[in-house]
Amino acid sequence: MNNYPRYVLGILLLLTTFVAAQEFDTERIPIGDQARKYNFCSVKLDKILDTKSNKELTFDNLISELGNYRIVMIGETHTNQLHHDVQFDIIKGLTESGKKVILALEMFNSKQDEALAKWSSGETDESTFMQQTNFLVTWSHNYRYYKAIFDYTREKHIPMYGVNVERKYASKIGRGGLSSLTSEEKAAIPEVDTSNIEHRFFVKVAMEGMSATMPAQFNNMYQAQSLWDTAMGEGAIKAAKENPDAVVVVLAGSGHVVYNLGIGRIIKDRSDLPFASVVTVDVPDKSEESTMMMMRKDVKKEGMKTDSSKNKKMDHSSPHSNPHSMMGMDSTPNKIVIRSLGDYLWGKKEMKQDKYPAFGFSINEFDGEGFPIKRVLPNTIAYENGLRKGDIILAIDGTTFKNSFELKKYLQFKNWDEKISFELMRDGEKENITFIIKPVEKDED
Repeated sequence: MNNYPRYVLGILLLLTTFVAAQEFDTERIPIGDQARKYNFCSVKLDKILDTKSNKELTFDNLISELGNYRIVMIGETHTNQLHHDVQFDIIKGLTESGKKVILALEMFNSKQDEALAKWSSGETDESTFMQQTNFLVTWSHNYRYYKAIFDYTREKHIPMYGVNVERKYASKIGRGGLSSLTSEEKAAIPEVDTSNIEHRFFVKVAMEGMSATMPAQFNNMYQAQSLWDTAMGEGAIKAAKENPDAVVVVLAGSGHVVYNLGIGRIIKDRSDLPFASVVTVDVPDKSEESTMMMMRKDVKKEGMKTDSSKNKKMDHSSPHSNPHSMMGMDSTPNKIVIRSLGDYLWGKKEMKQDKYPAFGFSINEFDGEGFPIKRVLPNTIAYENGLRKGDIILAIDGTTFKNSFELKKYLQFKNWDEKISFELMRDGEKENITFIIKPVEKDED
């Protein structure tokens, strides 16, 4: 009893400081499905959780359940290979279960459907596919993250559709809002819904409070985000209606999938098609204990000391000799999230760094001499190793390039810990920059 008041005081202190101590967390917001949004769940490493029942499923059970939906959205962090492995496993699982599968892809739009069809049918090789879809321009992420998926669609002749809008529309909205579009441009995009309060709040959290510091810019960016969600939702509906015997698998960034408030909300509002969401949750190797849990353990230990003084001969063979058992806890690494985060949550190991390097600079086309660097982002491999805006790339590793596609493709297949050498023209003089490709150390401040 002597510990009880101190314990309560600790909880009150914790609650008063909780908000200030936390970073913006998009996985613990009470939004989405009414029946799940006020409940937490534990997502365990390499386990699949059905959040409707709050029970774990085997992979085979997951595939069986997903086969009952017309549209399945699988979220991703674009540069996380494990997220793409989940997508590949589900696509393969559905296909091998006998389901006809159609892919609806965020990185492409309908104007690229012909090139996608040629790839799926086996008419084109990888390099031609990348060129015809303009992959290295329309999508800035490394092709190798998606290579296994693309290769499988070609092997099994799985149809693919681009369900996003052309980048120019979202870019213009991001700068000036929907009102900046001409009547012709408005006619070329779907009707955008920006009225959902919970969706807007999610984006506010995802953008880490930008709405408070730069409200005008946030409103424009939110409208662009809503355009993407709307386009992909309507694209998925169209693909499902044109293929009534198929499961349409949507691959998109998790921000468009979580809480069923992005693409899912559009599908729900504009069709009667059954759909489900699969979200990969990054689980740390060792589950971080909250202050509340540490306090609970301390109280438990105090109680054990009291019991021990009454009975010196404690039976060490009892289940309580295991510290996790004492607390009624599973020792499997896990992460606590809101149950409404997705319909199915799959725990995967948290990645410490991207699988493939991204250099962080962009170039203009060949100018007769080389490829001028038009932008170098701060805190990137390129910046930290001395590349600068205005430098002209003459060659990389002694290789010259006919066009920017060749140069970008060459960089896409470079790996960590490899040496790379840039031959540059800077201020009218040739210069060489050579370095080993290493991750940029993040500033802890």
